[in-house]
Amino acid sequence: MKNSITFIFSISILVSCNQKPDPSAFFFPAEWEPQEAVWMGWDGNLEKEDTLHVITASIIRELQKDINVVLWVTSDSLKQAAHDFLSELEVPLDRVEIAQIPADKVFWSRDSAPAFVINRQGERKAIDFNHTGYFRYIKRQTDMGVDAVDLAKTIEETRLMMQIDSLVAIEKNEILDKSWMFIEGGAFDVNGKGSLLVSETFLFRNLSDAMRDTLTKKHFEEEFHRTLGVTNVIWLSEGLAEDGGGEFFGNYISGGTNGHTDEFARFVNENTILLAWVDEAEKDLNPIKKVTYERMNKNYEILKNAKDQDGKPFNIIKLPMPAHVIEDRVLTAEKFSKEGARRFYEKKGFSEGDTLKFVAATSYMNFLFTNNKIIIPSYTAQGSSPEKEKQVEEIFKELHPDKKLVFIDATYVNANGGGIHCMTRQVPKRVFTTE
Repeated sequence: MKNSITFIFSISILVSCNQKPDPSAFFFPAEWEPQEAVWMGWDGNLEKEDTLHVITASIIRELQKDINVVLWVTSDSLKQAAHDFLSELEVPLDRVEIAQIPADKVFWSRDSAPAFVINRQGERKAIDFNHTGYFRYIKRQTDMGVDAVDLAKTIEETRLMMQIDSLVAIEKNEILDKSWMFIEGGAFDVNGKGSLLVSETFLFRNLSDAMRDTLTKKHFEEEFHRTLGVTNVIWLSEGLAEDGGGEFFGNYISGGTNGHTDEFARFVNENTILLAWVDEAEKDLNPIKKVTYERMNKNYEILKNAKDQDGKPFNIIKLPMPAHVIEDRVLTAEKFSKEGARRFYEKKGFSEGDTLKFVAATSYMNFLFTNNKIIIPSYTAQGSSPEKEKQVEEIFKELHPDKKLVFIDATYVNANGGGIHCMTRQVPKRVFTTE
């Protein structure tokens, strides 16, 4: 009897191992898998200096060499402005489409454009997630004590921003799938085989109080499975202090996204995870370095004990953090002229005339995979160690020797809340089962 049970059990294992995936099941491909196009957005504030546009042009110049680019704009005038600017910089436009939608701000494509899933029957869907900014931006404005007019403006801008993913999907005739989940594209990462990285702190911190009291990890895991096809969610702790989205550390203040995964933990192949890392020797340089050091050590322990979708451990590689880019910002009389702002800063322990040290959300982790290359942020021009950047280059070379590595200085974007990965959204190629 015992032998019969053993035989039946062995046969069942063999059958399950030989079972082929359902070709109709949708899944979110890893970023290194074949791409059809990369979407980007043109910044609509033409009164800003052109640094942002130069960085956008630099990325497009690299992308269009081997992949189609769709550059989204929000008006006829911006469509012409983008065309003229790229032409003046002699960026080839043969593979660049400048497409228009009736929206507000489309710059952060990673977070405002949809996440694309595919199946093995050649079908593709655009997943329309809600944006956590709806709670985060409004809370920030409320904390700052802005007046009712400014608060109403923020609410309306955020509402319009949350429509972008559906608008661009419809414009391109993509099948749309709406999710209840509040999350951005930069806040999760996948290995394409069923595993997903996400910050538990980010997800639950950026909800309404009612949702935070109601939702559990299981709710999110079920929706990740429904929308992205993942079966294994790895819950990380907090993200970079540099990416805290307005967190204070003494008189240091961070910019960024409030904890997106693409700033501190990324898959680089199906079983290897890069983790942003602060060395012991650097942790006491300033309060932000110290907090990031502590947070990444905690995430390292989580990843060491994590398993992939097949129950196997991950290979974890520590990727160095660049030197900080810090801008001194004085709390002027003008900043203190509004009662709400004055109360906000005084509650934090600051007075008029004090200097805050604003730290840009710099990280080598905000890189972009595309078909034949990896576009990586560079910080040597900002004073970061060339030796450290060479170390980063060697890590990527070893992991992806078939891809060209391109380094672009996008620090100006980091100071405005994101990076190269945040500016882009890949559209995966459709896959057809041949068997």
